[in-house]
Amino acid sequence: MFENNGVPLYIQLKYKLLRIIETTYKPNDLLPPESKLLKTYKVSRITVRKAMEELEREGIIVKKQGLGTFVREKKILYDANSIGSLTQRLAKQNHSLQTETLEYEIITSRHYVKELLKCDTLVLIKRFRVLDGTPFALMKNYIDIKKAPNLQKNFKIESLYTFLKKEYNIEFYSAEETVEARAATKEEAKILEIKEAAPLLLLHRLSFDKDNDPVEFSDIVIKSDMYKHKIMLSRGKGL
Repeated sequence: MFENNGVPLYIQLKYKLLRIIETTYKPNDLLPPESKLLKTYKVSRITVRKAMEELEREGIIVKKQGLGTFVREKKILYDANSIGSLTQRLAKQNHSLQTETLEYEIITSRHYVKELLKCDTLVLIKRFRVLDGTPFALMKNYIDIKKAPNLQKNFKIESLYTFLKKEYNIEFYSAEETVEARAATKEEAKILEIKEAAPLLLLHRLSFDKDNDPVEFSDIVIKSDMYKHKIMLSRGKGL
C-alpha cells in the first residue's frame, strides 16, 4: 500500500487521503474516524495523526471538537490585480457561481454612492450568490441609471460586467478596492447559512471607465472561510 522510497509514511498517507478527499468527498462531509483509518491503512496512530495534522494545516480538513473531522470548504482566490467581475474571475478557476435571488431597487433619495458616481439616480442590483452549491456571497452593484437605462428589465445573466459591456458599451479600465472584516448580522447569517457574528469579509469597489469617470460601485459580503485575497506588490521608484 505504501512504498519504501524514503518519503515519510505520514506524508504518503497524507497524499493518499488527499486523493480520496478530492475524488470522493464534498465540502462539509464527515471523514472516517481515526480508528477506522488505522485499520484501513495498517499504520500507527502517530502516522495517522501526523497525516491529518498536515491536511488540517493546509486547509483541506477541519477538526470539530466532539463532532469529528470534516472536509473544509475550498477557498477561492480573488485576484485584486485584475479588472473583472466575480463571475469572470471564478470561471477562470473552474468554479460554478449561480444567482439564487435577483432584486432591483431604484434609488432617488440621498445616498452616499450618488456622490461617488456623480449622479442623481441609481439602479441597485442585489444578488445572493452560490459557489459550487454552497452559499457564498451577498452582492450589491450600484450604477448610474442614465448610463444603463432599463437595466432592471434586461439583465438576466450571471456576469454583470459582461452584460454592461455588451449592452451599454460600459467597460472597466481601473478600480479602487478596499477590504474589511466584520461580524455577520442575523439576516446575513441566515442567508449564508452561518452562525450570527461569524466572520465576513467586505469588498468595496469603485470602478472607472477609460476616461477615468466612475461608473459602478459594488459592495460584496463574502464568507471569510471560502476566500483568499491576492495582491501583487512591487518596489516603487525612489525606494
